[in-house]
Parts: sequence; structure tokens; C-alpha cells
Amino acid sequence: MRITVGQCQVEKITEQTTSFPLRQLFPDHIDEMINYPEDAAVGLSIHSWLVKTPEDIILIDTATGNGRNRGGIPLFDHLNSDYLERLKQTGIAAEQVSLVLMTHIHTDHVGWNTHWNEGEWQPLFPHARYVCSARELAKCQADPGRQELYRDSILPLIKSGQLDAIDIEQSPLFSGVLRYMPTPGHSDDHGSLLLVSDQQHAIFTGDLMHHEVQFEHPHWNSVFCENKPQASLSRRKAIDWALEHQAIWFSSHFAGASFGRVRYDGSQRYQWQTPEEE
Repeated sequence: MRITVGQCQVEKITEQTTSFPLRQLFPDHIDEMINYPEDAAVGLSIHSWLVKTPEDIILIDTATGNGRNRGGIPLFDHLNSDYLERLKQTGIAAEQVSLVLMTHIHTDHVGWNTHWNEGEWQPLFPHARYVCSARELAKCQADPGRQELYRDSILPLIKSGQLDAIDIEQSPLFSGVLRYMPTPGHSDDHGSLLLVSDQQHAIFTGDLMHHEVQFEHPHWNSVFCENKPQASLSRRKAIDWALEHQAIWFSSHFAGASFGRVRYDGSQRYQWQTPEEE
């Protein structure tokens, strides 16, 4: 499905889908799950967003990547997905991508930055600039648990001179339409991306939310959040921005279409509205 935002076109590039027990995803909030069966599970998706602007072909986050050593974790370890074929089905070749924007440096968001070629990990997009938070980069470099990720998905970009590590609080405007909004909490310097084109708005929220139930319960923090109070504040900040600007919300992990809008109903609760419900 192709979504229009002003002069931009947005498409999802799916890597894989899975399900996750609700109580394991939000373990701190089990007492509030009285309306959900004990064995309730939610669908999750891992994907990228391809944004075509009048000037650039941009990829937001790059999923997990094939052939990675990820400690035997089935969801991430030594994948063999058809992600590249799905990218080609959009009509875009890797050589045409001009910009890759990372919301944060976690394994399911940076993997296809690179591919295995001629006996080494090399940037998948040879003509692209890659952008990440400088603080996220420093954290990754210092984290013993992420050295494999750093070596196969980040270091090749540094060696090729293609990586720009920036202060996302001072984000430049990319391609005239996109800039970072700091939304820390899930990770130390997590950044969502705001798209404004012809007075139409969208937000790409990375791991700010993992499931749409968090609109109804924005204080629910996932098991993956590093700083939970901060993550909750960031969710409300992004929701308020989306409501104010009537923005399309593009998630990194919602199942199905993975995009929609947030509404504020008469009972003073946020509600998630999918394209089919509009």
C-alpha cells in the first residue's frame, strides 16, 4: 500500500511478523489487564518505511538483516528473509536510496544498513548517507552486548565514510520535509521523525510504542523500555503532536497496515483509528 503525505509517497517494507504474549510485552501492567484473557497475544511486525520525496529516496530504519549472529534469539538470529525482494517490488533499487534515517540503534532497526558482500559486511545502499544519534552511537560502541551489531551494521558505515552522527535535538531538515523529534525512553536518545509536506503531517515513531493498546494506556511501558517514566512522557508528547497536526502515525511494530491516526474521544481517552476505520 502506498500512502500519500503532501508531495511524498510512503510504503512499508516488511521483514517479518510475529506474535507476543501481552503479559510478557507489558509485564509491569498485568494488574490492569482484567479485560484481556491471561493467554492474550498481540501481533507485531518488523519493517522499514520507504519515503519518496521530490528530492530523495529515504529509508527509515532497516529491520534486522539476514545472516546476523544475534545470540541464538530466533526472532533475530541468522534470518533468511525476502526483505530485499520486497524492497525491489517497490521499484526501488538499493543504489537509488539516498538517505537512511535511524530512530535508534537496536538490532531490529539497523540490520539492513549492510549486507554480506565479497567476504565482508558492506553498506547495502552505496550512494546513501546514513544518519543516527551521536549519543546512540556512543552508547552502542560502549555496550559489550552490542559489539556484534556494531561490527556488522554500524562500523562498515563509518569505514565507508557514509555515517553522520548528529545531535537530534538540533536536527537539520532532511530533504526539505523530515526532521527528528527527541522521544527518549525506549532507548537513551530515541528519536521519532516528523514529516511535513504541503501542510500535511506524519510521524514515524520507531519504538515509541509496540502495540496500539498503548494509545488507550499510554502509561504502559513495554519490557523493552530502558527508562520507563521517560518513555511514557515521550509517548504523550508524540500523541499530542499527532493530534494537534492531524498527523498520520507510522509505527515500526504495529501489525496489519502499521499506520493510522490517533483520535481523542468523548470519554477522554485516546483511540487508534486504522485506515479501514476512517
